[in-house]
Amino acid sequence: MKELLADEHNLYLLASAESNVDRNWDRVIFTNESTFTSANDGPVLVYRPQGQRYNPQHMSTCKHSGCVPVNCWGSISHEMAGILHRIEGHLEGPQYQHILQNVMVPSVRMLYPKGVTHLQQDHSSIHDSRVVQEWVSRQADVELLDWPPRAPDMNPIENMWSEVKRTMQETWPVLHPRKSGEQWTLVSDAWDEVASSTRYIRSRIESMTRRMNSVSKQKGFGLLIKEVHF
Repeated sequence: MKELLADEHNLYLLASAESNVDRNWDRVIFTNESTFTSANDGPVLVYRPQGQRYNPQHMSTCKHSGCVPVNCWGSISHEMAGILHRIEGHLEGPQYQHILQNVMVPSVRMLYPKGVTHLQQDHSSIHDSRVVQEWVSRQADVELLDWPPRAPDMNPIENMWSEVKRTMQETWPVLHPRKSGEQWTLVSDAWDEVASSTRYIRSRIESMTRRMNSVSKQKGFGLLIKEVHF
């Protein structure tokens, strides 16, 4: 299921693609959040715009105790996939800023001890919150990459989430997790398995020039993609 973006978003997509087509993506950290939900009735398909993961209007609810949601934050770069972080409770600006400062920055400095690293994130209200924007402005070695809203086709971490979910589906236990800790173990194990393939991670980043060219050729027309939740 795909949904056409509005005209203003198409213009933003086009401008972003054209300005980034020649960018060196090796020092860009791609980030996003994803929700993994187990339920006794099997996988749940959720279709929603980028940045609306925590909007009740775009959530699939479960009416029985077998539904175990786990919210995660992750990142990937050309060198490797970052540490998968479990989001506790409802994600808000202060918690997201804590993730950037205490999860993302240490791993980034390990990979790139010198020079500026560019941070990619979408335009959710959490990412654009005052506490996050002020924190980013104080980082001398981290710059926020100008990124269009609702542009999952342009973000390679979406491929990472899909591959993690596919991996989970292949190893899904007969008895679905009934506790969040069990669900988290399945998610983190699948993330680590996918992350172990440096070739896969790098191929996603190396596809960025092709993605930018594709959006440019389509004159900025982008499509929303579906998310598969387990």
